[in-house]
Amino acid sequence: MKYILRVSFYLLIFSLNKSFADQGVNISCVNMKNLLDKDYIIYKYKFDVTTFQYFDHDKNLYVEVPNKDLIIKKDFFAARFPEYELGFQINEFEENKDPIMSMSKYDYINDKFLDHYLCDVKIAQIN
Repeated sequence: MKYILRVSFYLLIFSLNKSFADQGVNISCVNMKNLLDKDYIIYKYKFDVTTFQYFDHDKNLYVEVPNKDLIIKKDFFAARFPEYELGFQINEFEENKDPIMSMSKYDYINDKFLDHYLCDVKIAQIN
């Protein structure tokens, strides 16, 4: 009987102890030129307290960039790589509309923007 009470007590204590996760965002972007295509590619990014991650389609894995290496401003953040920069920006067009996130890929070598993307942002719990 004591064993059953002790196990019940531990189960009660562990069930009351809830762990809280940090929040981050999952970002999915589509090239605006390809929005009307049937077979468009969705580019996936993750941004949390410590890292920015993107899915490298060539290597088939997520690549992590520490947040200390990002450019972070009020409604903007950017990840710089040797050949290009990915800049994410929150855009508000009208007062009553929800903000929209866009991403631009800037080519350092040719000194021009390559592509512009429309992004969807979802809040994610990070364990």
